[in-house]
Amino acid sequence: MNNQTTPLQANIEKRHVISSIWLLPLIALLLGGWVLFQHLTHANTEIKIHFDNADSIITDKTKIRYKGVIVGTVKKIELNATEGVNIIADIEAHAAFMLRENTQFWLVSPKATLTSITGLDTVFSGSYINLQPGDGAETDTFDALLDQPINIPDNALLINLQSESAGSINVGTPIFFKKIKVGEVAQVKLSDTSQYVDIKAFIEKKFGHLIKQHSKFWNISGLQANISRAGLNLQVDSLSSLIAGGITFSSPVDSPEKKTGQIFKLFKDIEKTETGFAIELTLNNIGNLPKNAGILFKGHGIGHLADIKYDSNKKSFIAKAIINPQFSGMITENAQFWIERTKISFSKISNLSNIISGNYIAFLPAENVINEQQASHFIVQDSLPPTSPPTIIKLQTDNATGITNGAPISYQGLKIGEVQQLDFSDNGQYIDVLVNIDHQYQYLINQNSHFYLLSGINIDATVSRINIQTAPIDRLVSGGIGLYNATPVTKTDQPSSALNKTFRIYPSKQMAKIGKNSFSKPLTITLLSKELPSIYEGSPVYYHKFTIGEISAFSIDNSGLIKTEIEIKSEYKHLIKDDSVFWNISGLKVDAGLSGIKLQAESLLTIATGGIAVDTGTVGVENKYSNGAYKLFDNYQQATQKTQNINIVFDQAYDLQVGSKLRMKGIVIGEVSSLSLNNNKDVVATASIQPEYTQEIAHSNSQFWIVKSELSLSGAKNLSTLISGVYLNVLPGDGPYSTQFKGESQPPTVNIAQQGLSIILTADNAGSTDIGSPVYHRQIQIGEVVKKRLSRDASGVEILLNIYPQYAHLIRQNSIFWPASGFNLDIGITGATLKTSSLSSLVKGGVSMSTDDSIPLQPASSNGDSFKLQKELKKKWLEWKLAIPRK
Repeated sequence: MNNQTTPLQANIEKRHVISSIWLLPLIALLLGGWVLFQHLTHANTEIKIHFDNADSIITDKTKIRYKGVIVGTVKKIELNATEGVNIIADIEAHAAFMLRENTQFWLVSPKATLTSITGLDTVFSGSYINLQPGDGAETDTFDALLDQPINIPDNALLINLQSESAGSINVGTPIFFKKIKVGEVAQVKLSDTSQYVDIKAFIEKKFGHLIKQHSKFWNISGLQANISRAGLNLQVDSLSSLIAGGITFSSPVDSPEKKTGQIFKLFKDIEKTETGFAIELTLNNIGNLPKNAGILFKGHGIGHLADIKYDSNKKSFIAKAIINPQFSGMITENAQFWIERTKISFSKISNLSNIISGNYIAFLPAENVINEQQASHFIVQDSLPPTSPPTIIKLQTDNATGITNGAPISYQGLKIGEVQQLDFSDNGQYIDVLVNIDHQYQYLINQNSHFYLLSGINIDATVSRINIQTAPIDRLVSGGIGLYNATPVTKTDQPSSALNKTFRIYPSKQMAKIGKNSFSKPLTITLLSKELPSIYEGSPVYYHKFTIGEISAFSIDNSGLIKTEIEIKSEYKHLIKDDSVFWNISGLKVDAGLSGIKLQAESLLTIATGGIAVDTGTVGVENKYSNGAYKLFDNYQQATQKTQNINIVFDQAYDLQVGSKLRMKGIVIGEVSSLSLNNNKDVVATASIQPEYTQEIAHSNSQFWIVKSELSLSGAKNLSTLISGVYLNVLPGDGPYSTQFKGESQPPTVNIAQQGLSIILTADNAGSTDIGSPVYHRQIQIGEVVKKRLSRDASGVEILLNIYPQYAHLIRQNSIFWPASGFNLDIGITGATLKTSSLSSLVKGGVSMSTDDSIPLQPASSNGDSFKLQKELKKKWLEWKLAIPRK
């Protein structure tokens, strides 16, 4: 059986399939196409921007920005064919849509102004170009702006202002409302007619509703100063407005909305806006009322006059006034207005500043202002009308000096009335003074009231103290009358029972307290003096600068002294006591010196008429002569200070006079009280020493000498005495107590404190040395010449030297002395040589010394040792440098 299987034959079918290898080129083709598409759609756009210059612009570094995003880069800088430069820049594709005809470019760099600081970020990153899109056709060529364009915030309100001048208003000047910034100035330029300045400003959207049709704008820039009777008023709105300027405005709540395109006037200040409550004032006359005269309430300005016109029908002036809104509530029906004018009289000076600034209108609100209706029409009075009629009382005095019409009546410093009228009494013996007492103060007048003169200055002076009390300046000028009540007075509305009484005017408050009888006889006192003082009959007698009497007569007393009789008013008798002292205060005292001229006088009256002063004396002062009459001293010091007299005998007075000062170390401690001649025809000067210096100078070895001007080759001394006169000087000693002294015409040659080693130099002649000539060692003064005399046999001279104590050890037994004065002139073939030790020694002369250093140190010299004065200097003496220790 045949089971073989026949093999099957495969049929091969041939197919045409693309290989996957070809996908790679296809993908590459697609990627290339995409890249080409991206390149074509996102390619940078090249633009050209023209600038005036390329300052701060750097290739490949300076960026172009829009809203802080970089949209391009500067690629090239080239010069323009005409002027400026062209900046070639690439703008990224996503920003190319902004490249239109009105697109603006400008350079941003650091910039600081008074109102702002911009471009501060470019300090580190560098300058950049900013872009602001515009409209129009597409373009790639642009002209850059010089400055940043006006930038107005979105939805901001644009307003137009008009001013006569720009002042301190600039772009960026802030606009405030109630000191909150609500906008700023965007543009300042001249109007088309050049008559005004047009100002464009924007108000932020959230504040736009504040601008009304009746809004008023004014300048608050800088500092405003106002000098008036109220003082110096400086106004500045804020620090920023002081530096950069500013504008503010007001808007009435009930004002309608602003009109489209409305132009607001920019006023110079708030007063020009006439913002406030308007009233009308009627005046009979406007004497010296200036334009814009102020309206003042208690010295504070509350408004001003805006306009004044004359109404021929009413025959009055009608003034329009503007009141500050914050004071408008005080302008009610019974408010009062009056003119404050300058008043000048002997009793009163008021509103003196009005002469320059003009009068003003004063204002007083009604007492019940809260319950009154507001008013707008008022009559201006010439002066403040009284609230109620005054009370009239009568005063009497025998002398009306210092009392004038209008002089104030005061009680404890408060004005309660004024003088109305002065006239002689019916019998002609007194002067009646009618005074008006304000109604509210009439209760102060009672049966025990006393009136007295107010002098303006009260002086309480004693030897140990002076107490001066002054009234206000108006009282100093006007004086017035004061009221004194010994016991407190209870306030009441009932009229006083003493209003019909005639009151006496006392000369002072002290006398009003005492209540002395003014009609008793005066006290007569006799004064004696060596000379007739510069006073006259009728010259006043003062007690603490207050007149208490007068001089009545002059005569010569039996003792040969001048007798002056004075009369003290009866009310001042108690002031004169046994220890009272009297002194002359007449004329003018002159104290002149190089430092100036000092004039001293009690008062102008005493210069003209003279006078005598009286006060309580000091213990120890002899105020009376043996016959009981009072002494009339020459001055206050003699009358109040117990002095010690000393006698100084001089060969000659040298212009010394009575009154010449006695000084110690520059301090005046006394003066010459008399000059006389003794039996030997010497001048005896008696000096009065102030008590506190007596114990210091009253010693037997105290030295006195006359100080006078001296002019010589060695210099000028005491030139001040050419004006002030010669005086005495004293060098206190330490010897026994004494009041008799021998004076010298020159200062003591050796000061007591400088007395040291006394030695003698012998020489053929005195040369140019003189008393006071210095002694030198190495150009340091160690002593001086104190005396010159002939030797006993007259063969030479002896020069006495005083070596100061601190230098006495320098003088040794072998010391050499030679003249230090003058000069040496050596003339030879080669020329001439001039030698001098110093300019001082050339003028003043002197002696130099040295000690040989080639031998051992010799013993120190003793008082009285004698040395020979060498004729000429040897050069080697100047080279000696011997060390001499101080023991």
